[in-house]
Amino acid sequence: MNPLVLLLSLFLYLGLLFLVALLGEGRGRSLAQSPWAYTLSLAVYATAWTFMGSVGWAATEGASFLSIYLGPTLVLLLWPFLQERLLSLARAHRLTSWADFLYLRFGHGLLGPLAAGFLVVGLLPYLALQLKAIAQAFLFLRGEEEPLTDIALPTALLLALFAILFGTRRLDPSERHQGLVLAVAFESLVKLLALLLVGGVVLWQLGSPFPKLQNRPELLSLLLPPEGLAGYLEWASLVLLSGLAFLFLPRQFHVSVVENTDPQHLRLAAWAFPLYLLLINLPVLPLALFGRLLLPEGNPDLYVLALPLELGNAPLALLAFLGGVSAATAMVVVESLALSILISNHLLSPLLLRFRALGSLLLWRRISILTVMLLAYLYFRLAGEAYALVAMGLISFVAVAQLAPAALLGLFWKGTTPQGALAGLLGGILLWAYTLFLPALARSGWLPSFFLEGPHPLLRPEGLWGIRGLDPVTHGFLASLTLNLALTLGVSLFTRRKALQEERTGEVEELAALLRRVLGPEAEESFRHQARALPGREAAGLAETLLAGSVGPATAKLLLLSVTRAVPPEALREEVEEAARESRELRAYAQALEEARRELAEAYERLKALDQAKDELLAAVSHELKTPLTAVRALAEILEANPDLSEEERGRFVSLLAKETVRLSRLVEEILAYTRLQAGVPLARSPTDLRALAVEALALVEPLARERGITMESHLAEVQTLTDRDRVLQVLLNLLHNALRHARSRVRLELLANQEALFRVSDDGPGVPPQARTLVFEPFQSFSGGTGLGLFLARRLVESLGGRIWLEEGEGATFAFTLPLEVEHEDSGGGR
Repeated sequence: MNPLVLLLSLFLYLGLLFLVALLGEGRGRSLAQSPWAYTLSLAVYATAWTFMGSVGWAATEGASFLSIYLGPTLVLLLWPFLQERLLSLARAHRLTSWADFLYLRFGHGLLGPLAAGFLVVGLLPYLALQLKAIAQAFLFLRGEEEPLTDIALPTALLLALFAILFGTRRLDPSERHQGLVLAVAFESLVKLLALLLVGGVVLWQLGSPFPKLQNRPELLSLLLPPEGLAGYLEWASLVLLSGLAFLFLPRQFHVSVVENTDPQHLRLAAWAFPLYLLLINLPVLPLALFGRLLLPEGNPDLYVLALPLELGNAPLALLAFLGGVSAATAMVVVESLALSILISNHLLSPLLLRFRALGSLLLWRRISILTVMLLAYLYFRLAGEAYALVAMGLISFVAVAQLAPAALLGLFWKGTTPQGALAGLLGGILLWAYTLFLPALARSGWLPSFFLEGPHPLLRPEGLWGIRGLDPVTHGFLASLTLNLALTLGVSLFTRRKALQEERTGEVEELAALLRRVLGPEAEESFRHQARALPGREAAGLAETLLAGSVGPATAKLLLLSVTRAVPPEALREEVEEAARESRELRAYAQALEEARRELAEAYERLKALDQAKDELLAAVSHELKTPLTAVRALAEILEANPDLSEEERGRFVSLLAKETVRLSRLVEEILAYTRLQAGVPLARSPTDLRALAVEALALVEPLARERGITMESHLAEVQTLTDRDRVLQVLLNLLHNALRHARSRVRLELLANQEALFRVSDDGPGVPPQARTLVFEPFQSFSGGTGLGLFLARRLVESLGGRIWLEEGEGATFAFTLPLEVEHEDSGGGR
């Protein structure tokens, strides 16, 4: 197949993966948070090992490949008991890995870093397996037989870039990465559909392989159960091993715990994920048998690619290649992200804190991803070519299983001690390295071959105590896990549990400042909101939890030492808490005094403003009263001094005299109303027909409107309520006079009723200037002459009646106010 087509297909697929992840970060967020996306993301367990290696395993070992999938299926039966408990712990303490749990449970400073470092080393073969699968498939489709070339290196770098972009945008690794989850779920669908399609096409064209086995009796053994004690022991060991790997692989913890958005998703996953494993394994045995029948000299790990080519179906082979790529890339991205979190939280954070460089932790986490990928590539180049895919994966499975004794006993047995957990983990690690990891390097030529013989026949790495007949992986798994469990139990039984860790307490302000320095203002705001009513100990615990999710539990504890203090012994705790309570009360009292001082200062300023306003009122009143009084006096003197005036002249002067008298009366009414409001005269409520009251107000201003040539319009609904009739009339007259003063040709009065009565008075005048809109209801604010009390009185009167008044937007000026509908009995006029 043309290598350019292969490269183009590979990079187009990776580009599509980027687009899916971007969709999950944006519009597809709800899809990424669905239970089906969560279930499919668990299928990151099915890697290139499943897609290619399982067929190769089945072609050489038969149905024993199923044991790797029976383990997770059996574990899922325990999920309601195990996973929900783990989820609650993770949510409460922001756990990001099993190493976090070990530190939380035992508090031993070495457990977290030891587990983190060991997992990085132990999973390198598994990551190398994925790179080998991609490189092997690429070279096979190119038709090359040379040693594996460096197509794995650019692939590793691209996948590292993907993990950095969608997994390390922020420092807090316990936040959800919706784009990553959706991309992994998408890849789970791709590899499932690709493998089913390959199997379906092969079966469609070649028929069932089972009748053809009658002529090949050596292949019948592939369908038979294991023979002898060693066979059954190997089968049972692989079931147990795969179940533990499903629980303790960092990528499985990440997708099943960290990325879980709803514990209810576990119910779907408990049956849908085993169904997924069943479907993806349906074609494995038929493909393995056809590979043995048609390609006896071929590489069993490549039967998935070779069979479509044997049938002359190159597009199907390309699809199989992309399916294998999807299986490998999903695992590599999530595993490298999970390992980078382990490295940064348990290995780098304490060092960066010591050198005062914790602010660069996010950068180092990204560097960790790249480093893990390069180390996996290096392992692939050093030892990967000497092992089949399955063998490389099983070495990593055994490494991950070393966490099981300390983690499960720590989760369910209170008697487990930190010393026991540390002894068991160390023993398991050393025996794993001696029986599996170092022999792998020896078989690859990087260690002397005599290492496989051991220093003594009883100490052979692949046959301790002279045991023979067991598969090296089964032997290494049973030996290391047995020693691990024995040391964990034995040391725990003969050591005392460590005293409870010293509790710390602190002030919310100091804790919030620490969170702001380390995690930023968003974390500080969240902490302040949650810790508002918490005592000092609980606030310190909350701050430690927030820090632990981002910088690791050990570093979080070190950071808190600077802003917290030890909780005193029980004998002194009550006195200290009493002192702290009194201190808080004193601070609260001081704050209250400061608040009172501020309120007094504001009240003083308001009094000064009112005093000044009253002076202005006296001046304005004097001026406003003087003007009509002077006019009245002048007109009266004219009439008295000129008794011989004509009737027309006399009528004109009398009309002017009446107009000035009305103006004087209105000014006096406004001043009297202002004084009544200031004195707090009670309301005189009575049943009131608001429509009739509005008609009366229109009649009172009709002469003034006719004189100014203003058209009066109205739209009045039938409304009755219980209110102070005179005050409502005063409001209407104030608003109508104000509208007539500014209108050009039209004034409109509306009365509507819904849940309250609504009056609206509008005119077609120039409107209120924008800079005056906020002051229009303030006292003594006149923009067209007068005392400036009309609108202020209208606001105060409406508020005293339980309503609201406001100036609406639009052309001209429109003032609206509401009144509550209150009636003494049911009435058709409105109200309730």
